[in-house]
Amino acid sequence: MSVTDESIQQFLRYLKQERGYSDYTIDAYGRDLNQFVNFYSEYANSVPLDISRVNRLGVRHYLGMLSENGLEMSSITRKLASLKSFFKYLIRQGEVDSSPVAMVRSPKTSKKLPVTISEEQISQLIDTMAHDDFISIRNKAILELFYSTGIRLGELIGLNHGDINYSRLTMRVFGKGSKERIIPFGQRAERTLNQYLKKRREEFGKVLLESPLFISIRDRRISRPTVQKMVTGILQTVSEQKHLSPHVLRHSFASHLLDHGADLNAVKDLLGHNSLATTQLYTHIKIEKMKEVYKQAHPHAD
Repeated sequence: MSVTDESIQQFLRYLKQERGYSDYTIDAYGRDLNQFVNFYSEYANSVPLDISRVNRLGVRHYLGMLSENGLEMSSITRKLASLKSFFKYLIRQGEVDSSPVAMVRSPKTSKKLPVTISEEQISQLIDTMAHDDFISIRNKAILELFYSTGIRLGELIGLNHGDINYSRLTMRVFGKGSKERIIPFGQRAERTLNQYLKKRREEFGKVLLESPLFISIRDRRISRPTVQKMVTGILQTVSEQKHLSPHVLRHSFASHLLDHGADLNAVKDLLGHNSLATTQLYTHIKIEKMKEVYKQAHPHAD
């Protein structure tokens, strides 16, 4: 069997229709597979790539090439996961008998602590944001909702007006794998949302239940790059940390909940994590903070 654009597209359609993967994840899988096919076609001198030519040693050469090019281990791990998923699909379709990547181990990655910003910095951000035009009012509502709920970027973009229950102060989001969950939000988020919706009705008219919650100045669903660029730019005004992004507000949401005594399992459910081990990473932030206080204050710390 030859690996063609069509065979990859069939796999990507399977991920979307049967596995419920997001468009963002599907795009990443597509890029990963095309990169692998381009590499292996040259490596095995096989154009189009004959799937029977793929073996474990060649896959290791591919991973080595990625490492030599300076790719982070987390990205290499994801690319290997894309390959494993693709070969599982081919086995299920009867196209191959076994997977040459099944026994290839993912490279070990050192877990980095999530980047967060302080409660004071977030208050400074949101309280001082302008709110005299549609864009600034919308942006303030987006930041408040990110911090008040801990939702992911893709989940925020996918929100419709009908997903918000204003009487119960809850919202319905669809997370990874299209898993639905209900998340509460506070009165501050309610106020900023109402201010945004009032201004939106003035500018664009009635907001239907099926309408996107957040829109661009052209009355279309707001895009991922627009939100990323906006949030990163605002975060840079109060923090000099690297890798600032909307996810920093999600990390801060979880970290601050735990700082104030929230149950770890409850935080796990709010974040939509499948595993408690993922949520436990936030407890390390609290430990690091305590160690820092100890070093600064205790006479025997050194």
